[in-house]
Amino acid sequence: MHADSAAVAAALAGEGQAPLATPRKKSYFMANVATVLALAIGAAATWITAMALVEAYGVGPDNFGQAVQAARREAPGVGLYLLDAGALLVVAVLAWLASRGYRSER
Repeated sequence: MHADSAAVAAALAGEGQAPLATPRKKSYFMANVATVLALAIGAAATWITAMALVEAYGVGPDNFGQAVQAARREAPGVGLYLLDAGALLVVAVLAWLASRGYRSER
């Protein structure tokens, strides 16, 4: 038998296999931290966006006790879109890191 076929036969028989690695607790912990950070950043960005939209447009119809001055209202602007895009990017990176950490435990 050749060396390659002997290695294949030994691998099929279960001989010479490396012992199973113990789970790395640090990666699991870091995955949990990344998950919590992603949730916190997502919640904060959602709250800031909701408050900016409520401040800009109000709650309820115009004739429900609010001044009807649509010309004086300002849209939240580009800053809000940049904040949301940045938060979405950070949450995506943290979710990717968390998935890598959870996957390393299998």
